[in-house]
Amino acid sequence: MSVAKWATPSARSANLAGTALNSLANGSESAFVAYNNSSNLDLYAAVTVKLGSLNAVAGGSVTLRIYAGDGTDTPDRGAGSFDTYTEALTTGTSAKVVVFRMVRLYPFPCQITVVNNAGNSTAASGNELYVRPFNEDVT
Repeated sequence: MSVAKWATPSARSANLAGTALNSLANGSESAFVAYNNSSNLDLYAAVTVKLGSLNAVAGGSVTLRIYAGDGTDTPDRGAGSFDTYTEALTTGTSAKVVVFRMVRLYPFPCQITVVNNAGNSTAASGNELYVRPFNEDVT
């Protein structure tokens, strides 16, 4: 009988955020960050969001949205169908690291956005987004 186990994860991507997370106002959604899964066809990813010094308020959070299209078109930002993952932030002024586990990937290029619900704007620099894809192995 076959047993499903975790396959060895792929390497973590380079920082994909560019300037998309810089000075992101509270309650705002970032610009699209592109991630193409059409060649690797990974099932899942751990997505890490690193925020430069941020003064998060009690109850503050960050939401990750994955917009997966049909391989040709992607839904408009803030509309259409997207997967949502939310993680709480620690309070106080410091750099923040949020890891979104078990993010579902699709076999197409996708667009990733971050919604800032921290209570304050993100830093003007020092913000990063990484994708580390992984799969299951059934042998």
